[in-house]
Amino acid sequence: MSLTQLEKLTGRVRDDLENYFQDRWSRLRVSLRWVLELLATTRTPEALVSLAESGEARGLRTHVQTLERYLREESSLPEALCARYNYKLSEPRSRTLYKISRRAWAFVHRLAKEIDWDPALNIPQIPYETLPWHDTLEERFVDVEVVLDSLALEGMLISALEGYLSPRPQRRKGYEVYGVNLGMMRDVPHPRRRAGTRKTRYVSVMRSQPQLSAEGQYLFVEPNPRSLDAILTVTKALHPQFQAVGHFHSHPYDDLAVMEEKEGWRFSSADEEINRDFAQVMSDLHQRIAVTFIVSICRCGQSIPHSHYRGRANTIQMSINGCRVIVAAHRSLGSGRLTESNIRLALSGMVS
Repeated sequence: MSLTQLEKLTGRVRDDLENYFQDRWSRLRVSLRWVLELLATTRTPEALVSLAESGEARGLRTHVQTLERYLREESSLPEALCARYNYKLSEPRSRTLYKISRRAWAFVHRLAKEIDWDPALNIPQIPYETLPWHDTLEERFVDVEVVLDSLALEGMLISALEGYLSPRPQRRKGYEVYGVNLGMMRDVPHPRRRAGTRKTRYVSVMRSQPQLSAEGQYLFVEPNPRSLDAILTVTKALHPQFQAVGHFHSHPYDDLAVMEEKEGWRFSSADEEINRDFAQVMSDLHQRIAVTFIVSICRCGQSIPHSHYRGRANTIQMSINGCRVIVAAHRSLGSGRLTESNIRLALSGMVS
C-alpha cells in the first residue's frame, strides 16, 4: 500500500533529523516530539524552527515548511486530534468528521508511542485557543452563558446614554462610547457518551468601566490602547478577584426604524477588527476575553419591559428615558473573531 502524503512529508523531516543526530537517540527523541507538536497544531515549535533555520540539518528547513503548509492548507489532522483528545469525541467520529484515513491516524499514533508521547496527556495541555483554526471547534463544542450584573449594566447604559443624549459642542448628534467589562469566567465540562465533552463557559460580568480617553464620534469610536493598562492595573488593585472578560461600545441611531434597518445590535467588520486587537493585547497579558457588548440606542416613545429582542437569546432590550436600548452580547473566539452562535445573555435574576 502506498504511503499517505502525511507519511511522506513527515518521513522527510524525520530523515533530516536522523541524519543530523545520527546515533544520539535522546536528542532525536526530543526533536520528534517537536514534530508531533507540529502535527497536532500546524505551528512549528521554536526549537525546531531554530534548528531548521541554522542550516546545520541539511534539507530540514524546506521539509518542515512543506509539512507545515500541508497541515495548514490540506489536512485537518490537528482538528481531528483536538476533537479526539481535547473534546473527547470518539476516534471514529473524529476521523470521519475531519476526513482522516485510518492509515494516517495509525501513523501518528505509532510515532507517538515510539517516543513515549501520550496524546491523551499532552494534547489537552496545548493552548489551542491561541490557534486561529481552533475557532470552529470552539463554536462547536463550547457554549457561552453570560450573566450581566445590574451594576455592570448600569455602567454601560449611563455612559452610552450620556454620549447619545448630550452631543458635544458644534455637533448635532451624540457620539459612541467605549469601555471594558470586568468579571469572572469558568468552564464547566459536560461529558456525553457519543458526542464528546461539551463545555459551558460561564461569564459573570460584574463591572463596566467606560474609557474616558476613547475618541468617540457619531458613527465611530477609537479605543485608546495606552489607557487599557491603567484600567487593568487599578482594577487589579481594587478588585483582585476580577479580570477583563470583554469590552463594550455603543451604536447610536435617530429612531427605531433606522436601528432595525441597520440591525444596529450586530457587529461590523470594524468592530471585529477592534476586537481582534483587544484580544491580542489581552493575550499578551495572559488573559482571555469572552464577550463583546454592543449597546444600540435610539429614540422611541413606545415603552417595553426587559426582554430578549425578537427572541434572540444573546440580546436584552429595554426602554429608558424615551429611548429604546438593545444590549447584544457577541462571543469572542480565541482568534478575536466574533460570532453570535451558542451564546446566551441574561440579567442577574432575569428569567430567560
